[in-house]
Amino acid sequence: MSWNEVKIFTPHLQVSNIDLKFFREKGNSISNQRIISIFGRNGSGKTTISNALLHASLNNIVIDEETDPSFCDTHMEQEKAITIPVELNDSEKLGLCVYNEKFVDKYIRVEDNENLEAIVMLSDDPDLRDTLEGLEKEKNANVRDIKTAELNLNNFESSKNNQNVTNIRNKIEEQLKSDGAWASMGKRIHNTKVNQKVDGKAFMAIHDINVAGGTPAIAQQLKELLESDLKHLEQIRQKKELSKFKVLLTDKNNFSNVKKLLSTIISMPNLRGIQGQIMNSLSESGQNQIDITKDIFSRSSTEYCPTCFRKITSVEKEELVQVINQVLDISKQNTEEDFTNQLKLLNLETKVGIDKKTDIAMLFPQEVSAYNDAVNEYNKMVVEYSQAVNDKINNPYTVPDIIDRDSGKLYSSIISTGKEVQKAVEDYNVVFQNENLLKTEAEFLNLNIAKFNNRNLFEQFDTAVLKHKNLEEILSAAQGPREGIERSINEVKAQLAEQKVALDQINNSLAHVFMDRNRIKLIEGDNCYRVQSHGEFIATSQLSVGERNAISLCYFFSRINSNVRADQSYQRPIFVVLDDPISSFDFENKIGILSLLREELEKVLFSNPESKVLVMTHDAEMFYHVAKIYNDIEERRRSLAKLDNSVVPKIVSQCYQLRFGKLIEAGAKSFNDYAQQLQTVYDYAASGVQSSNGNVQNADGDSEQEDLFIGNIMRRVLEAFSTFCYKCSVSAVFNDQDILKNIPDIHQNFIRTFMYRLVFNSESHNEENIKSLTDSNSIDFISHSELVKTAKLLVVFMNDLNSLHLQKLINGFDERLVNTWGQLAV
Repeated sequence: MSWNEVKIFTPHLQVSNIDLKFFREKGNSISNQRIISIFGRNGSGKTTISNALLHASLNNIVIDEETDPSFCDTHMEQEKAITIPVELNDSEKLGLCVYNEKFVDKYIRVEDNENLEAIVMLSDDPDLRDTLEGLEKEKNANVRDIKTAELNLNNFESSKNNQNVTNIRNKIEEQLKSDGAWASMGKRIHNTKVNQKVDGKAFMAIHDINVAGGTPAIAQQLKELLESDLKHLEQIRQKKELSKFKVLLTDKNNFSNVKKLLSTIISMPNLRGIQGQIMNSLSESGQNQIDITKDIFSRSSTEYCPTCFRKITSVEKEELVQVINQVLDISKQNTEEDFTNQLKLLNLETKVGIDKKTDIAMLFPQEVSAYNDAVNEYNKMVVEYSQAVNDKINNPYTVPDIIDRDSGKLYSSIISTGKEVQKAVEDYNVVFQNENLLKTEAEFLNLNIAKFNNRNLFEQFDTAVLKHKNLEEILSAAQGPREGIERSINEVKAQLAEQKVALDQINNSLAHVFMDRNRIKLIEGDNCYRVQSHGEFIATSQLSVGERNAISLCYFFSRINSNVRADQSYQRPIFVVLDDPISSFDFENKIGILSLLREELEKVLFSNPESKVLVMTHDAEMFYHVAKIYNDIEERRRSLAKLDNSVVPKIVSQCYQLRFGKLIEAGAKSFNDYAQQLQTVYDYAASGVQSSNGNVQNADGDSEQEDLFIGNIMRRVLEAFSTFCYKCSVSAVFNDQDILKNIPDIHQNFIRTFMYRLVFNSESHNEENIKSLTDSNSIDFISHSELVKTAKLLVVFMNDLNSLHLQKLINGFDERLVNTWGQLAV
C-alpha cells in the first residue's frame, strides 16, 4: 500500500486527532508494522475510528457527521522523517475492509419469514435491500390505502346506508310514482293506460330542472296551470283528428294531346275489287266489325253468307278470310302501328270523390258535395274522351265527333272545391295541433312541480353523487401506484436474485467457529438464506446473539474475496479493520471465533506483504488472546522461513490502549497483569484528580462506560490480592481474624460490611448487541458515586493491610490522598 499512517479527526474526544502509525522510528530509520491492536472501553473512540475508515471505503456507507480519514506515507529522507499525504485510488478504497456495527446493520439482516423461520439477508448492495424495504413499506401503505378506500366506498354503497346514491334515488322515484305525483300526471298528459315510466331519461330531466328561485306560491300557480291544461286536453280527446286532405293542383291527364291525336286524319289505301270493298267496310264499320266478319267465315259451321244468305263453300270462306287478313295487314301498315300505340298509351284517369260515409263528409257535407259534383263532371268528360279514343283505335280512318269540353275549367272546379274541403279539415284539426302544444307545456309544468316537491332529496342526491365520485377518485388514486410499486419490487428482487454470496465459504467458516458442521448452516432461499441448526430450520428467537455475530463475521471475510478466484484470495493489498469482532459469545465459541480470526488473519498477512490489520476490542481478555494470535502467526512465519518457504518479512504488531481518544502504548501481557488492573482501580478511585500519566481526567469523560467493567476489575484485583498475599478466597479475607486485626479498628466493621458486596458481584448481564461487554461483570444496581466509593474503600482496605504493596505497584500512588479516603470507612 502507498501509505503507512492514518489520521482520524475526533471532534468529540479530548484530542482532535487519532494517529494510527503502522511504523516505528528507530534512529534514522523506519521499521514498518503490519498490525495494530487497540484496547478501549466503550466511548473511548473505537467506533469513531472504524466509522471513519468505513466512510472512506469504496463501499461507502453514509455516516452522519463523519469525515474521511487522512492517509499519509511517512519515510526517511536525509535522516529526517517526511510525511506525504496520499489520495487513495478506487482500488485502495476497495481494499478498506471494515467490520463494525455499521457494517453489520447495513449488510446483514436477520428476521423471521412468513413461516416464522429465521432468514438471513446478505447483500453486496445494501442499498437494494433498503430500496426493497422502502418499496415493501410503500406497498403495505398502498395496500392499506386501497383497503381503506375500498372499505369507505363499499360502506357508502351499502344498502344499509340511506345516504348513498342508489337509496336516495329510490326515495325520489318512490315519490315520483306516488298518487298525484309526476308519473300519474304523465298518464293524464299522454292519455295512457298506465302511469308514465320513471326511467333514467325522465329522472335526469327532472333533476336538470332549476327551481332555485321557486316558492310554494309559485309551485301552487304551476299546479293550477297544469290542471287547466289537463282539462283542455280531455276536451280535445273527445274528438277525433281528421285524416289530412290535400288536392292535387296539376291535372295528370294531358287533354291537349288527346285532342290532337283524335283529330289526326289517316288516309285510306286505294284498293280494288273485294279488297276495296273490305277496306270501305273497315272505314265505315271499324276494325271490330271486320274482325267479327272474319271470325264468322273462319268457323267450319258457317255454310251461308250472313248478308246475302247464299250457300258458301269452304274454299270461298278460306279465300275471303285470306283477303280480309291481307286488307288488315295493308291497313296496319298504312295507319302506322306507332299512332295506334300512342292512342293506347293515353290511359285517361278519373278522379275519386269523397265517400259520404266518412267523417269529413258528415262534418262538411256542403263542401264535400260541391267537390264531388266537380269530380263527377270531370269524370264524365274523361269517359267521353276515353270513348272517342277507343273509337279512333277501332277505326283510325274516321274522325270522331269533336268533343268540345273545357277540361281546364272542369279541373279548376275540382281544385277550388277541393281547397274548400282541405281548409275545412285543417281548420278542424287546428285544435289537435294545440293538443301537442298543451302536452309540451303540461310536461314542462309537471317536471318543475316534481323537482320543486323533491328538491331536498335531489340536493341529497347531488351531494351523494359528489361523495361517491370523490370516493371512487380516492380509490383510483390509491390503486394508481400499485402496478408501478409491484413492478419496482419485482425489478429489485430480480437484481437481488442475481447477487450471490460465497455460501460454501460462509458455512465452512461457521463450521470452523462452532466446531460442528451442522450447528449453524445457511441454506439458500428466495432472495435470502434460511438458518438451519442440526438439520432443522429455526426461528429468530432460537438464534443467539453470538450466533448472529458469527454469521456476520463469516460473511465479512467472504466479502473480502468476493468475485476473486479461490487461489487468489487475499493476494491484493487490503486493510482489514475489526471493531470488537468477539462479543456475546460463550467461552467455547470464543475459542472458535479466535481460531477463525487466526486462520483468516494469517491469510491476510501472508498473502500480501503490504496488507495491514487493525483490531479493536473493549474486552481485556480478548485483547490478550488476539495478541497471542499475532505471536502465533509470527511463530509460523519463522518456522516456514527456516524451511526456506517463500513468506513475507517479519510481522510486527503494536498494542495500544485508547483512553479519551488518546493512544497509549500497552504491552498485551502487562496490560492484563494484576498490576495494570490495580492501577485501573486506583485511577478510577482518583477520577477527577491528576492520574499517574500526568493527564487530568475528566470525572464525566467515560465514567458511564467504566462503570460497566470496574466492578469486575475490583473483584479480580481483590481475588489476586487475597490469593497471593494471604492464600484465601475473597469471602475468607473479610472473615479471617488474623487478617482483619491488621486493619485499624475504626475501619474494620465498615469495610468488612461494605466491601462484602464484591463477593456477591453478579455475572455479566450482556446486552443483545454486537457491542455488548463480555467482561463487564458489573455491579448493576450500584450508582457511579457508589462505585467510586467502593474503589476508594478497596484501595483503603488494601492499604491498611499492605501499604508498601500498593506503593510499589501503583504509579503515582498518593498516600495522603488514600488516607483522606479512609475517612469514608469511619
